[in-house]
Amino acid sequence: MKLKKYYGLIENFISFSLFKVIDAVIPLIVIPYLIVVVGKDNYGIYAFAYALVFYLLNIVQYGFSLSAVRLIALNRDNKKELDKIYSSVFTTQLYLAIVVLSILFGLTALIDKFNANAQVYYYFSFIIIGELLFPIWFFLGMERMRFITVVNLVSKSSFAVLTFLLIKEASDFVYISLYQSVGFLFAGLTAQIFIFYNFKIKLKLAAISEVKTMLKDGLSSFLTLVTPTIYSNTSIFLVGVFGIPSYVTFMEIGSKVSGAFGVLVKTLTHVLYPFINRNQAAMKKFSYVFLSVGFSLSLLMYFASEYLITLWLGQSAPEVVKVVKYLSPSPFLVSVISAFGVNGLMVKKKDTLYLKAVAIGSIAGFTACLILIPKYFYIGGAIAIILARSIKAILSYYYNSKIEIPSQHEA
Repeated sequence: MKLKKYYGLIENFISFSLFKVIDAVIPLIVIPYLIVVVGKDNYGIYAFAYALVFYLLNIVQYGFSLSAVRLIALNRDNKKELDKIYSSVFTTQLYLAIVVLSILFGLTALIDKFNANAQVYYYFSFIIIGELLFPIWFFLGMERMRFITVVNLVSKSSFAVLTFLLIKEASDFVYISLYQSVGFLFAGLTAQIFIFYNFKIKLKLAAISEVKTMLKDGLSSFLTLVTPTIYSNTSIFLVGVFGIPSYVTFMEIGSKVSGAFGVLVKTLTHVLYPFINRNQAAMKKFSYVFLSVGFSLSLLMYFASEYLITLWLGQSAPEVVKVVKYLSPSPFLVSVISAFGVNGLMVKKKDTLYLKAVAIGSIAGFTACLILIPKYFYIGGAIAIILARSIKAILSYYYNSKIEIPSQHEA
């Protein structure tokens, strides 16, 4: 019977693993084709636009993949409370989406660098709507990942198919954002239908007071998740500001490869988070799993990167290989952060301490970006990311070691 409680965990791990693999692999399939057809410079323009939109997506998400997941996980058998949580979170995200869409359209209209490729940014507005409609936080909290894995496969595959069928010349780069957004919209609409029919969730517009409560309670989680983008996403954005579009391509592809190697760690983080919230005595045991997986992935990333990238792109890409090698400690550092930060401090409800670790690391990374990128471009961006993650990992471990695990037997 003791093993029975792990069956759902194993199923969710497999489902979410496939979910993250799809997220990582589909772009890796599409990128070589896009670089050949639209060119490094045009692909760099798209990557620069997505770096901006990624900031806005983080605002819409508002850290609910931590704060709302915890609420859902602790109340998943209380239908009335689920309705209230879902309505409050969705309403909050709706208002945030309206704000970020206004920001996007305002920047596109007023700033020449954005206005020069306005069509790309207008198409990206649909991806924000898709993000609003796709409540991954709900499925994570309910520990029901099978459905969204299937939807994600269809969504990302549609992006790949549309890309291969319709992008045939350099000027077609403006449509990359449109085809990517179409997949997000499909996923969001399908997820909403599934939730209403299968979970019988009653959605209504929440009161402003409830929205304020959600914003207040989720602030720590939001800052925890958004501050890393100050150094990771900003590194891509600033390479575009200070360098040429092809440099953005090197940085963005290197980050994508790094993300692919980190899929397993991120999967463990999200799948185990609601489980460890309910079984805190298992915290130490799973920390060893995180560290072993992360260390192995970092070694593989460093030593296999040149062979894999050459095989993938079909040609030597020394600039991308350099970025990947500099980023190779990432899987291990992220595993430390996951073990002792998200699944340590956050589970112990020490959100403020974890936020402190994240904030210090992010400020250090952002400062490094401003100093290194104007001189070293994509290499400077990679170094800044590793510096920030190292500080965040060290502080997560340090703060977590000062707090005893609550006395609790596994359920």
